Amino acid sequence: MRASNLIALSLLSPLAVAQSSTIPVLIVSGANNHDWRWTSPSLERMLEKTGKFSVDITYEPARTLADKATLAKYKVLVLDYNGPSWGEPASANFLEAVRAGTGVAVIHAANNSFCGNSEGSPVWPEYQKLVGDCWKNGVTSHGAFHPFDVVVDDSSHPITAGLGTLKAHPDELYHDLERTPGATHAVLASAFSTKASGGSGENEPMVMVASYGAGRVFHTPLGHVWPGAEAQRASHDDPQFQRLVARGVEWAATGEVSAERASAVPADGWITLFDGSSTSAWRSYKGAAFPAKGWSVRDGALVSEKGGGGGDLITTQQFADFELEFEWRVSDKANSGVMYRVVELDGPTWYSGPEYQVLDNAYFGGQVDFAHAAGALYDICPADPAATPLPAGQWNKGRIVVQGWKVAHFLNGKLAAACDFGSDDGKARVQKSKFAPLTNPLQFMTNAKGHIAIQDHGDEVAYRNIRVRPLSAKPIALLNGRDLAGWTWIGQSESKLEDVWSVGADGVLVCKGSPAGYIRTVADYTNYVLELDWRWNPAATGNRNSGVLLRMIEEDGVWPKSLEAQLQDGSAGDFWVIKEFPCKTDATRTNGRNTKKTHANEKPVGEWNHYKISVDHKTVTLEVNGQVLNRAESVLEVPGKICLQSEGAEIHFKDVRLTPLD
Repeated sequence: MRASNLIALSLLSPLAVAQSSTIPVLIVSGANNHDWRWTSPSLERMLEKTGKFSVDITYEPARTLADKATLAKYKVLVLDYNGPSWGEPASANFLEAVRAGTGVAVIHAANNSFCGNSEGSPVWPEYQKLVGDCWKNGVTSHGAFHPFDVVVDDSSHPITAGLGTLKAHPDELYHDLERTPGATHAVLASAFSTKASGGSGENEPMVMVASYGAGRVFHTPLGHVWPGAEAQRASHDDPQFQRLVARGVEWAATGEVSAERASAVPADGWITLFDGSSTSAWRSYKGAAFPAKGWSVRDGALVSEKGGGGGDLITTQQFADFELEFEWRVSDKANSGVMYRVVELDGPTWYSGPEYQVLDNAYFGGQVDFAHAAGALYDICPADPAATPLPAGQWNKGRIVVQGWKVAHFLNGKLAAACDFGSDDGKARVQKSKFAPLTNPLQFMTNAKGHIAIQDHGDEVAYRNIRVRPLSAKPIALLNGRDLAGWTWIGQSESKLEDVWSVGADGVLVCKGSPAGYIRTVADYTNYVLELDWRWNPAATGNRNSGVLLRMIEEDGVWPKSLEAQLQDGSAGDFWVIKEFPCKTDATRTNGRNTKKTHANEKPVGEWNHYKISVDHKTVTLEVNGQVLNRAESVLEVPGKICLQSEGAEIHFKDVRLTPLD
């Protein structure tokens, strides 16, 4: 549950947080001399994208913290606040909750708060003791916003164990924070504040932890963003900072830091597979952990060492349809590759996964073999000569898009190679390649889901900025189970929607079948997968005939221009072309406007059947109860309505849902 625009948390359901399996977090915001309107939602995003937290924000802490019942819902409070006193009972409730075990995370200028730093600002000694190292006017300062390394001083703590150095983190570096008398905070990581940047010339604490009663306190002065200075948002956008904050907040809440979840998907859909330091998203092919030799992290890059013998890497997570972006750099005449849809079989990674070739094209010594050149779909689709790699030692940008059985490789912004493995051409290419013997039983590129792999070919090759975006869009419910909102009835004169169509208490849509006509979506759809269940009422009389009209493009009428996926009893899976809607079907099964299905796969009358209709650009595929029965090619690609027909006996529909395709 999110409440980014929260006015008062007392409006939330008391069960909302308790029912969640994630860690409930409250971000305390609403005033700050920094850009709290941006940083608080940013903290929310970076926490929720890990999949570990459910986050709320309060912009009225004086009101929210005054409610003990609300405060008790949260395991950790993230402070992004530097402003007026919360007053009582909010301040007392806050300290009581922390002493009882609620965790606290202090972010950047929250260590300025309640220290009397501005005229009339309150001084709160117990808050200062909780924070530990506080900003004090006339004592504390900072230099210019600049990149600097944050080095781990104590790697035995759960927050910093395996964290590694935050390299070139862009931020403001506080120096000379003042330790509150009686505070016992331990420093886990620090940064050197150079005099050249306007700093102290000393190591300054950047990660601190302590206990306050039974509560755990995590404190980092990092995360500076000044109002109106959008470039400084880089401090929050740094994946290293995001990882630190997530670890610190989790420890404050639980006392532990669990393994990072490579499957966590941020709001924009991108999953970071390598952030310049952590290898947690990778393991050895057929191994349980990251290899102990052969691979290293060097200068923010994931490096396959020459002759290191580390073997291929694979992602811990598997992906079906996705977009992958990465940068790669090769040494002289070096060779590597990125494979996808990899499954762990008896042979190597390339037994199951096609390869994006990573190569120094100087490898060929002059005449480039484009079937095996940089960016090629190795041995299947040659690289376009116009998509050229940079010389060895320079960074190239790679991109792979996989949707269904269609793949595309991009190199430095240009399409390098593309193939549809499901087409006759794609199948023929595989049979002419080195992979032909692997199509059965090892099933080269026939797995709908698999790992992404990076090849160890024995040469030094480096990768960085690796991220993936799953393309499996969420289905849209076209029927809400209550009424026909989003649909319009088109029927015989004087007929009304309620005369023909109704939604039962069980959410099933019932069509009487008479008068004749159809309901259609109000919205237009172009490329999608449409799924629905239907059954015929065995007790109803009349012709059991209906259909699903696809890409309906003209004004409403009795037979609107469209391509029909037939639902007639005994004919589900047939195509009917209405008003010469452009498409091509199998001529051997076509008679006039009708193209027969390849075979029957319907269930007996009265049982539910499942239709899966893929409307993918210029191809429409019909599946009935899990089997492909028909396919149309060269289909007119145009936005259009989806229609359900009333054309005979009573028919029922349920679970009508649409998944958009790119």
